Amino acid sequence: MDPSNQQVSITEYRSNWIEDMRKGVLSSFLSGKAVDEVRIGDPEAPEASRAVVVAAFQLQKAADYRSLLRTWFTSVKIGGHLVVAVPHAFLHERQLSLPSRWDPSQRRLYTPRSLLEEVEEALAPNSYRVRYLTDLDKDYDYTLDVDQGPTGQSDVVLVLERIQAPRWTPTLVVEERQAKPRLQTPDYAFEPARTRTEVAVRPRIGKILLLKLDHLGDFIIGLGPLERVRTLFPDAEITLVVGSWNIDMARNLGLADNLIAFDAFPRNSTEEEVNVAGKAAIFQTLVTGDFDLAIDLRTDWDTRFLLRYVKASIRAGIGPRSQFPFLDIFLPVDFNRNEPETAREFIFDHHRFSTQGSSEQTPNRIISHAELAERDCAIVWGPYFGLRPGNYVFEPRLDVDKTKPGLLLLDIAINTKRVVQDFISGPTTARLAFRVEKPGVEFEFRIWTVDIQPALDFSFYGGRLIREGAASVLHQSEYGLLLLELVRVRLARTGLLAEQAPA
Repeated sequence: MDPSNQQVSITEYRSNWIEDMRKGVLSSFLSGKAVDEVRIGDPEAPEASRAVVVAAFQLQKAADYRSLLRTWFTSVKIGGHLVVAVPHAFLHERQLSLPSRWDPSQRRLYTPRSLLEEVEEALAPNSYRVRYLTDLDKDYDYTLDVDQGPTGQSDVVLVLERIQAPRWTPTLVVEERQAKPRLQTPDYAFEPARTRTEVAVRPRIGKILLLKLDHLGDFIIGLGPLERVRTLFPDAEITLVVGSWNIDMARNLGLADNLIAFDAFPRNSTEEEVNVAGKAAIFQTLVTGDFDLAIDLRTDWDTRFLLRYVKASIRAGIGPRSQFPFLDIFLPVDFNRNEPETAREFIFDHHRFSTQGSSEQTPNRIISHAELAERDCAIVWGPYFGLRPGNYVFEPRLDVDKTKPGLLLLDIAINTKRVVQDFISGPTTARLAFRVEKPGVEFEFRIWTVDIQPALDFSFYGGRLIREGAASVLHQSEYGLLLLELVRVRLARTGLLAEQAPA
């Protein structure tokens, strides 16, 4: 079955989903009750106004899943239910990374665990109870090949009941260790009481896990730290986790004994939103086993949390211990100390922008037809993004039809006030430079038609916003080498500090 035919069958299946569930496994929650089906973009309902809310196959498309879950949940009455259904990563997609072969608008893959993690992240503790969670695979044909597409049910289904929150909230309880009785020793006045001693521990490193989850260019730049690991631990078994696009290069370099492909980031970040947290469940299915040492060699902090899911005696990475308490060896780099001079890049896809009714918003772009566009008005606008002071450049990703004459006005507004503009009459690479003087302002990019000229046919894919400045205090390869030097010193010379009860 080719993907186009499969998409039709999936659409038909989802259109009858609520009725099938009302008669099937969710009958106790849906039968005889008023059911409100919700979709992305629906207006918010009054709080506690609905008995049952069903969000079927919507959450995987949402950019801000936290606020969407809260919006759906708060509209449920006390004692009512929120039903969330998403495609199952292992049953429906049959793959471990995006993009989806069936739905290009899908932003995340789900398993029961990753769905529950998002719920716990979005909703207040003790405001809900989990009443049902299942791998829905009724009539699923496990004998078909992957290119034939799923048949039968292939979803994750979760039912939450909204409850009246208790007067208390969960708190962190730290149990006091029961002190061991001290041995009878001479009671010298100058001898302090000891409950533990700190000793240097120099563990043997036999198995190492390295995370180098970068794009192709960053991987090449970071080869120095990878080579240094092999030099420091020549006899260790090294497992390297990289993006699928770097697998062949990593294999040819011969720096690791084992390779694991994990796409923490999209191959093209301008066409797909970055969501590393949404792929944590996939990471845990790929990276298994026990390691003596696990190191995240990425300079940015967005992958550091993955080390929490690794079974390792020692975990090492860049960043403060206060932010990453699970690190045993950490290089406490403060990336904010030169914040005003630090460069930043923000990618906005077309979903972050609004458009008038004459334009067509598809899963991949906004399409505007000149003959339908109103004159002298904004036909694309957004994303209303807060900015700090600094110099910025916005580069819209815009394809213009060069076969027809016309004119468009591009501009940047800060707090709705135009600060820079540019006219285009054909294909071009636009760069709109502007400066923000005060903190807390909102940035907006707009595309206008011009009253005295015909408009242009165009496709808009979003854009890239760059804040000018230094890329970093040090080069990313230098950060990696500094971290490895710290690891070497801790393991070979000073050791790790470990608690030991007195004899």
